[in-house]
Amino acid sequence: MHRAASCPPPATAPAPRRPGRPWPPRPLRWACLAGVIAWGAASAWAAPRDAKVGDTRAVYRKEGTILREKPNLLSAALATLPSGARVTVTALQLPWMQVRAGEVTGWLRALETVEPEALGSNGPPSYATAPPPGAAADPRDVTAAGRQLDANTERGYRAGRQDLERGYALVDALERETARMDPAECIAFISEGWLGRSGRTYARPGRTPPEKAYAGMRRKRSAGDVAGKIGGELLRRLGGKKGRDAADVAEAVIGGAADFMAEVNKRFTPGQEYYLGRAVAAHALARYGVDPDPARRQYVRLVGEALVRTSARVPENYGGYHFEVLDSDEVNGISGPGGFVLLTRGAVRSCRSEDELAALIAHELAHVTLKHGEQVLRQGERFPAFVKSATQAAAAGLGVDDPGFVRELVRFFGNVAGEMSTTAVDHGYGRQLEFVADAEGTNLLYDVFYDHGALAAWLGHHASGHRHHGATHAPPQARAQALAPLLQQLGPYATREGVLDGRIQRFASFRQGVAGN
Repeated sequence: MHRAASCPPPATAPAPRRPGRPWPPRPLRWACLAGVIAWGAASAWAAPRDAKVGDTRAVYRKEGTILREKPNLLSAALATLPSGARVTVTALQLPWMQVRAGEVTGWLRALETVEPEALGSNGPPSYATAPPPGAAADPRDVTAAGRQLDANTERGYRAGRQDLERGYALVDALERETARMDPAECIAFISEGWLGRSGRTYARPGRTPPEKAYAGMRRKRSAGDVAGKIGGELLRRLGGKKGRDAADVAEAVIGGAADFMAEVNKRFTPGQEYYLGRAVAAHALARYGVDPDPARRQYVRLVGEALVRTSARVPENYGGYHFEVLDSDEVNGISGPGGFVLLTRGAVRSCRSEDELAALIAHELAHVTLKHGEQVLRQGERFPAFVKSATQAAAAGLGVDDPGFVRELVRFFGNVAGEMSTTAVDHGYGRQLEFVADAEGTNLLYDVFYDHGALAAWLGHHASGHRHHGATHAPPQARAQALAPLLQQLGPYATREGVLDGRIQRFASFRQGVAGN
């Protein structure tokens, strides 16, 4: 039976029944069993966000959704509703829902509807238009950088790294592919796999709006403001009004750049994470390229979409979440800050089920959501030197628009991106953070109704051949054993009859349909 959404995992294993304790009378046992079955069925068949009479819902199946005369699959069809059609709930009889669609009222299954916002667009890419491959460095791109770790800084960085242009072009293409994904197809994939908890939206995690992406960074006047402020001060002085002299203004602007570096030294904002994540992904994609099989890449994207749409453990970010398959037979996963998850073809092939594939993606998502790349960076020996160099440039120049500081900030961005890329590609997070990502990934699987034992199972059967098993990376056996207490707490994976079979069948179809499996 599918676990009820409202049941939290037990803190400890349930106590065994006392010896000799009599069972309830048979009629009562049958009544309790019938009630549990009905409750479980209602929970399993409930709509993603529990609906109530008067709610507006939307249907999503591409082939259309049949509106029936009665709450029965054998009942007469009244109409076929196209994907995206909105309906109003008029009565509930789970797993069925009576709805009004225009002038017609009929019944459909609750899971055939979804909250309308879940069918919204994934949103356009957040990056700025990139210069064409091979284009000469535009001095304006370099001098425009430095006002943040943002698109301008990225352009300044790219101007000096032609070796990464192929990788950045593939990152741009990846974000466009994410934006083009059909939300209805993603939700159908979720529904057919019996994923997600009752009462939870299937909408993608929100995106931090641009005006809030850099919130909290203490920014002061730019160098371009200095002349205007100095002129204003002179006019005010001539008029006898109290004001500050040019030296005070310049000092304030210098302080703005220093304050900016002080904030960067403490944390990265969602916007900064996004552009650093693009750089990490560009490094990986420039090195490996993209797997040429579109079916494998689409399947990985659908599993990734299922995880981010159905788990409350995946937070909003600035640029959205993106999933890609690398053209490599190594077994490896790479996670970039800000929402980038890349698996090698070898990693995908190593999975024996969709649940194991979801487990590898969940592990990499955990690195992203828990900001492990940033943690390793800030604990490293080189990061203070990066900050010191940029801060010295800030103190020597007029402020955030000074060319010297701009160049140093582009260099800072490159140093940070390089460190994070090395950590991600080599999985240099260290043993402890790998254990943490394994636990968080397992909790994420539990949260969305994938088999929460799938990561431990993958580690168990993949004890040899994993690319990362050096001194800083615990052996797969040790990682699987470390998950044992958590798995005992969560309890055995249980699902409704036939649900797991459905996922097995579509995974088998996927394996048969891709080149070279």
